[in-house]
Amino acid sequence: MPDCTPTRAWLAAWAAGAASPGSIGSALTPFDLVAAARHEGVVVLVHWQLQQARREPGHSSMPEAVLQAFAVAARTDAMVSMLFEAESRSVLNAMTAAGIPGLLLKGSALAYWAYSAPHLRACSDVDLLVPSREAAELLAGRLCHAGLQRSETSGDLVAYELMCRRRISEELQLEVDVHWRLANSPLFADAFTFDELMAESILLPRLGPLARGLGLVHACIHACVHRALNLSIGVDDKLKWLYDLEVLMALFKPSDWQQLTALSISKGLAGVVLNALEVSATTFGRELPGALTTALRHAELAEPLAARNLSDWRYMQRKTFKALPTVSLRLRWLCQRVFPSRDYLVCLYGGERRSYLALLAERFNRALQRVSN
Repeated sequence: MPDCTPTRAWLAAWAAGAASPGSIGSALTPFDLVAAARHEGVVVLVHWQLQQARREPGHSSMPEAVLQAFAVAARTDAMVSMLFEAESRSVLNAMTAAGIPGLLLKGSALAYWAYSAPHLRACSDVDLLVPSREAAELLAGRLCHAGLQRSETSGDLVAYELMCRRRISEELQLEVDVHWRLANSPLFADAFTFDELMAESILLPRLGPLARGLGLVHACIHACVHRALNLSIGVDDKLKWLYDLEVLMALFKPSDWQQLTALSISKGLAGVVLNALEVSATTFGRELPGALTTALRHAELAEPLAARNLSDWRYMQRKTFKALPTVSLRLRWLCQRVFPSRDYLVCLYGGERRSYLALLAERFNRALQRVSN
């Protein structure tokens, strides 16, 4: 995939419906554009905007080869979206049958209330939040009984989730992540309780009468925290996650901006939230409220986590280590980081037939590269 700023800028503009055919780089093939869009998670979104633009009178025509390439790729992604929707319903039914309250997270929920159509938000898994580790174990057991397979995470202090998977084909795997904390890091895990999130949750009737997702402000903060965690482990700042914030901000009323500001400051997340919103706003051409930026920038100065260092792996590891309250927890976290489960390493690096020692060797090599950079 071509890693170039003009391509990403073109995709961002088209995702927001603000580009023109002439902005495509002449050296880029339709395959290059689709590959870039798939990497960024916006294939269907860009295709939808291309279709919308084509219907506008007087709009310059898009090269037919580009339209066809995105149409083929979008059909595939739309079918995957249908599979994930069916899986979400199945998971929610199992959760209801077990009497477990829960909330859909991230794209699994946003697709059904923040976007104009579910398939416009690409998802690679189904994320659920339940009240406790015990509830997560119970639900995971029900899912395994229904045909999914449990995969071990890197450890209960590194990832507050249980993973269950079902392989559909060689290319496609459905994954359900059952969380008992909102974020997979001691830095953010206790920022919100399940009860306060449930109190402001919203219904997702398309997925079932009891299906619920995070409310508008909580969903926005969670998207910012999720982005911070991705940056901390070297994951690209993908357009689909930044566009989530653009979609959410478009729904904000003045009272929502005020609540977002107050919650971000009270939870010690002013820097994380402001950093994410500024990047999204710059990418998609939005102007943030001046009161929000002033308040969050001032509050960030007193926070222990510097948002400018989110991409600094060593800095984030040190901060996570210090966030654990006792020596025993810090040592256990360190052990889990150094010697995670084989399932987790296969998920990271691939190679299901590789030995645990070979996977560990790759992990140590990559860690050395990070430390030396």
